[in-house]
Amino acid sequence: MIQIKLLICLLVLHICEHSFAKKCDSCKLLRQCPEALNLVSDTNAAVKQRLKDALCGTTTVDGVRHPMICCNNFITVSVRFADTETDIETHENIALLPENCGSINGDRIVGGSYANLYEFPWMALVSRITGTHNGKRQTQFHCGGTAINSRYILTAAHCVVGQRLAGIRIGDFNINTPEDCQGEYPHFVCEQHIQDIRINNTIVHEDFKVLPSVQNDIALIRLKYPIDFSFKNAKPICLPLFNKLRNISLDGKQATVAGWGITEFSRASPVLRKVEIPIKSDNECRHYYDRNYDSGTNNIINKILCAGEVGKDSCKGDSGGPLMLEELYNDIYRMIQFGVVSYGPQQCGSATPGVYTDVRQYVKWILDNIEP
Repeated sequence: MIQIKLLICLLVLHICEHSFAKKCDSCKLLRQCPEALNLVSDTNAAVKQRLKDALCGTTTVDGVRHPMICCNNFITVSVRFADTETDIETHENIALLPENCGSINGDRIVGGSYANLYEFPWMALVSRITGTHNGKRQTQFHCGGTAINSRYILTAAHCVVGQRLAGIRIGDFNINTPEDCQGEYPHFVCEQHIQDIRINNTIVHEDFKVLPSVQNDIALIRLKYPIDFSFKNAKPICLPLFNKLRNISLDGKQATVAGWGITEFSRASPVLRKVEIPIKSDNECRHYYDRNYDSGTNNIINKILCAGEVGKDSCKGDSGGPLMLEELYNDIYRMIQFGVVSYGPQQCGSATPGVYTDVRQYVKWILDNIEP
């Protein structure tokens, strides 16, 4: 402990003697960067120099000066993506995913709990058969999903396994009304075009498991006929196809989750809602879920994302929906799906973050399993 404190003091002194012209987009307190903090006790001279080279400034907390460090310098992408092939960009099926995807609606409601009518046109509702009444089948929307092209919906495996699926709905906003309207005069907009499409087949990840811990919670639903993307409320979302997107650090970034799940009032929302939540680092994720991910689970912690904070979370009914971020995609900022809502704490919105299947780890699996 004395050595750690001494090195931190030396880092502060080193900062005092140098100016920092180099910009860093991940400049954090040393204690907020677990990947760097883990190296502080290392006595290797090269490691100490690496820490010094990553210094990007200081900040004063409670009257004490603390070093700040460029955290991205210590994110080892190769560990997370050790088994991810690098030839995804040349995959034979990459052309099946549209280049025009993830369009960002300029009229969206920033910071609102309700989504804009056309903000997330890739959102899908997955319905299941719950029984029959007077000879008619009864259905229920139980999960979300996203349109990744005109024939495929991306969702969670647990939304598919053991379910009698009825179909997919594209373009809905308020599931209780035949027409969805939003805004105020003269900017009052209404939409009533809904696409209910039957399912051709489902493709569940071959290694999906629930016990002893949820693993590979991802699935594809192939539609009987294509989604009509000519309507404003029906468009595909982007996936992290490019190496640059799959290799960025998401730690601390604000992501958006959308769905019709349980609200803070403990009931499902008929209207599409959204929430912005921070993505946790792998170390933070382990802090909450390490008991479920021991050494025998083949580093499954590297195939999930943890995100959320007190009062902000995805919840029951949001399962299968997207965790999205705005990132550059072919030099244009678009909405990209980085996660699939998998599971979370029993009490939604608690301090324990929710768990999302990390889509970056399954891009090749998606490409391998889609067809024209």
